Amino acid sequence: MVGAASLAVLALLGACSSRQDAPSGDIVLITIDTLRSDHLGLYGYGRGTTPGIDEWFQDGAIFERAYSAEASTSPSVVSLLSGKLPQEHGVRLFFQLLSEDVALVPDLLPPSYKTAAFVSNMVLTDEAIGFAGRFDHYDDFLDRRESKRRVFERNAETTTNAALLWLARRRDRTRPLFLWVHYIDPHGPYKPPSPFAEAFEHEGRLPVQLDRIPPFTRLEGVEDALEYIDRYDGEIRYVDRQIDRFLDGYARNQDPDQALILLMADHGETMADREHWFHHSFHVYEDIVHVPLLLRGPGVEKGRMQGLVSGIDVATTILAFAGGRGIAGGRGVDLRFGSAVDPNRIVLFEASLVDMQWRGARQGDGKWVAAVSGEKRLIPLRYRYDLREDPGEGTARDWQGSEASALLEQLIRSDPDPAGVPSSYAKGMKLSAPKVAPTVSKEQLEALRALGYAE
Repeated sequence: MVGAASLAVLALLGACSSRQDAPSGDIVLITIDTLRSDHLGLYGYGRGTTPGIDEWFQDGAIFERAYSAEASTSPSVVSLLSGKLPQEHGVRLFFQLLSEDVALVPDLLPPSYKTAAFVSNMVLTDEAIGFAGRFDHYDDFLDRRESKRRVFERNAETTTNAALLWLARRRDRTRPLFLWVHYIDPHGPYKPPSPFAEAFEHEGRLPVQLDRIPPFTRLEGVEDALEYIDRYDGEIRYVDRQIDRFLDGYARNQDPDQALILLMADHGETMADREHWFHHSFHVYEDIVHVPLLLRGPGVEKGRMQGLVSGIDVATTILAFAGGRGIAGGRGVDLRFGSAVDPNRIVLFEASLVDMQWRGARQGDGKWVAAVSGEKRLIPLRYRYDLREDPGEGTARDWQGSEASALLEQLIRSDPDPAGVPSSYAKGMKLSAPKVAPTVSKEQLEALRALGYAE
């Protein structure tokens, strides 16, 4: 069991959000689906995938050890917007409606704020998760079918067009704005548009093993796994171009230096080095839960931050900046003060499957991983990694008790959803056809071009 002192430390970490009076400036949150941190230039990748993102955030805060709260989109995004762990906010599945009792950032912001969101993933449509009533404007129109599956999405260019059009025509300039834009494009199947599909080439060859690649990610006729990585990087380069265009458009009528701008991935992706290639959601490997997190704005401490941080910190930071209400029972820290993160902090993450769950905790260089099974919350497998000596998680070590492992076990035992599967929940709807609205007509696109928002 974790003692009162440990829980007090967790509460204290959330308290640093009150360190200074917050301005009431704009807040822009950009989330990107399925983006590994080690495929961005700011994190040392040499392929030139993110020149736009690199330029926008090079003088901001770059968090080297940031983690998503969950290995799949729905629960991870709810954690980002609520400041709570999945077992606290209750969303563990795709197409599960969020309880009205769980407050999100738009609910807790000062009433002066206007709120708007533009999403591109089917699991974030209002029918699937129930977010629309929390925002003044919620654009979840998905206009294209992904591959042969009955899965619908919106690409980065169209999402950016919709957000820029709203800014140009419907923004209330008398009120500060909270604007959230979610891009799906790095998600499989990796099919970036030209010229981004041809942007990267490789040497050598790694034969594809189809039994390791989930069916929805498989690319017809592609037999070299290194080409999958080329195309994944092409997707990143494409979404980077659109994020750069979006931020340029935002900056035409607002001073971006007076806004708090955050960028984070909802989760990462394995490449060709795990039991499942080009996949996520099935485990808490570093490839999947270690994600990019970038921040710029007034009062933001600049530089590379080494403290352990989490998706739950995003909501805490936004509300501290805006002077909003606090998160009841929140564990988050204010990311504007990155060097002040407690070096002994514990971050938590999970991956919930149909019949079992993986839970993980990170403290210092140690990582504790536990498999959870059944209504009795059995833990049939547990181990740890020393990430300083073994960053690739190649050698599982004996569990060894610690503050992190004790907290992890406490949370597993107290989880209201055994093994991460709710016994009852409000089921959301899966779209059966594209959800299309005339958000950006040809005439409106021409208007965007005239305003300089589109090429």
